[in-house]
Amino acid sequence: MKKEELWKGVEEYINDKIVKQESFMLDALIESSKAGLPPINVDPPEGKLMHIILKSIGAKRALEVGVLGGFSGLWIASAMKGGKLIGLEKSEKHVRVAMENIKNAGFQESVEIIEGDAILSLKKLIEDKVNPFDFILIDANKEPYLEYFLLAMKLSHSGTIIFVDNMVWGGQVISDSTENRDILGIRRLYNDLQKRNDVDATVVQTVGSKGYDGFAVIRVK
Repeated sequence: MKKEELWKGVEEYINDKIVKQESFMLDALIESSKAGLPPINVDPPEGKLMHIILKSIGAKRALEVGVLGGFSGLWIASAMKGGKLIGLEKSEKHVRVAMENIKNAGFQESVEIIEGDAILSLKKLIEDKVNPFDFILIDANKEPYLEYFLLAMKLSHSGTIIFVDNMVWGGQVISDSTENRDILGIRRLYNDLQKRNDVDATVVQTVGSKGYDGFAVIRVK
């Protein structure tokens, strides 16, 4: 058995045994696929981890940079009883599919999606002096990862968890010869985190149905 097949098989085993996705989450994946959205959503075990973190910190306000079809948003929203999730998404099609999935799951009253460039939307939230967020997910295009993070820090408070997906990128983050803008964007975030004293951070490497990758968990001091 190839290692990729083994990773996928173990992930399916984990999903079946302990992740136990709600039916509306499975429906969201099906509808997103039917709509032609790329299958780049977070893996279910990662979604469940975010769900557990949100519940553990008693999160009531969450921000998501990069919504896609709403799968990760459903993990977030379902962890916050009486909470509010604001999603930022550039693609009109993705917004439409995500809102339909969120509506079908019954979370339309607790989720707002702002369509447009995420950097501009983040700056607008800062200008509007919105209340800080307890949990922030960054999972959008990788080149501006540092810009997303710096703006997210301005929307945080002490104890905010910032969760950043795709921080390993198949191991290519350690390639010195790469000219890939996505990888260079991820490395810029690493370089910034290396110099910071105002956060606690780690990166967990993962394998699964989408191959070799990883995510960062960052706590604002």
